Amino acid sequence: MTLSTRVMISSLMLAFASSFATPAEAQTMLVSVIRPEPGRMLDGYYSHYRFSTPGDRVGVDGIGARLMWNPARADYGTTALPSRFAVGMFGEYAPEQDKGFSVGHVGVQGDINVLKWPLYGRVMPVASLGAGVLWTNRAGPAISSPEFSLVDRSLRTFTLAPSFGTRVGLWRQLGLRADVRDVVTFRDRTLHHVSFATGLSLPF
Repeated sequence: MTLSTRVMISSLMLAFASSFATPAEAQTMLVSVIRPEPGRMLDGYYSHYRFSTPGDRVGVDGIGARLMWNPARADYGTTALPSRFAVGMFGEYAPEQDKGFSVGHVGVQGDINVLKWPLYGRVMPVASLGAGVLWTNRAGPAISSPEFSLVDRSLRTFTLAPSFGTRVGLWRQLGLRADVRDVVTFRDRTLHHVSFATGLSLPF
């Protein structure tokens, strides 16, 4: 099993594990071991893209970082939506890996904690929406193809990226976060690309 396959499987398991718990269970959990959270969170993560191309998907691996800020952060016991909402920015880069192109992706992102309380005191599902710019730098000459693909040539395109993820408390404030995203591009025609990300979250 390759590294990217293991990361994709672990991302999916983390992102959807919380869906099996009931709301009643979430409300009866003890106070989180990662509470109260500071107003800022820095994430460093591994990312894997599956770009939509004619007939198949092209996979590339990269690294990314995300800085989130919650000015109204108090603790998980606060029921008001602003205390569960964070905004910030992200940046990702995937070098050329014998695919003929490299990829960059930057933008802004909004997160909202799905639940008021972490499941089992450690697990917090997170829904997100990102908007930004994705670009590709083709290493060789452009490809002439009747069906548009991001990997055919160097270009820039606007993106929207709805996602669902999960943050798991590991030790003190340190956590593990995994996300599954639908990265939508709008150059020439609308395309949907799958992205997986797994890494560490450090509040400060």
